[in-house]
Amino acid sequence: MTTRVKICGNTNAEDAKMAADLGADYLGFIFAESKRKIDMASASKIMEALPYFKNFVGVFLNQPKSAVEAVAGELGIRILQFHGDETALYCDYFLRKGYEVIKTFHIKDAMSLKRIDQYNVSAFLFDTFSKEEAGGTGVPFNWNLIEDRPYVHDRLFLAGGLKVSNVDEAIRRIHPYAVDVASGVEREPGRKDPALLEEFIQIAKGEKGKNEKPHSVRP
Repeated sequence: MTTRVKICGNTNAEDAKMAADLGADYLGFIFAESKRKIDMASASKIMEALPYFKNFVGVFLNQPKSAVEAVAGELGIRILQFHGDETALYCDYFLRKGYEVIKTFHIKDAMSLKRIDQYNVSAFLFDTFSKEEAGGTGVPFNWNLIEDRPYVHDRLFLAGGLKVSNVDEAIRRIHPYAVDVASGVEREPGRKDPALLEEFIQIAKGEKGKNEKPHSVRP
């Protein structure tokens, strides 16, 4: 199966359109505090500029359900990524509402995965643990911690320090459903580097799968 690509931290229509045209399968908007945070008006403009693109992902971090629903409802975003300490019950609430839910786990050691079986979500996202930042660290975690967990790989979004120089190895070792990148294809936070973006997507997908578009976060 061709590996999918999620380009996260989009802040402007030029970058988002470039990513979509190059073959990105998902485009992420960060609605939590971040160097790449976007407001609803800017996200709406990007979505209007890409009427043919459907797989926008709203990224939230420990926010009230009402705040998440307000953003998702206003923009029509159907895929939600919860990047904080959200409980299984919290995620279930949105699943019952018909959203697809990606739950992030910040990987520090083997104990970081002990709660994964509590979550019946559409997909998981594994990112690097950091005391300073919730994401976008640019540092990979120890992939050895998840190489022996094949049952999550078919719905795994792999993040954490991915870039042109290591995405091929990550895919060969982990076999994730999708790879997720923000800082690895940027010239500065919130601004993509066209050359890095193109090379990353080509390495991750290859020309054969470049134009495939999934209809769901489930394979």
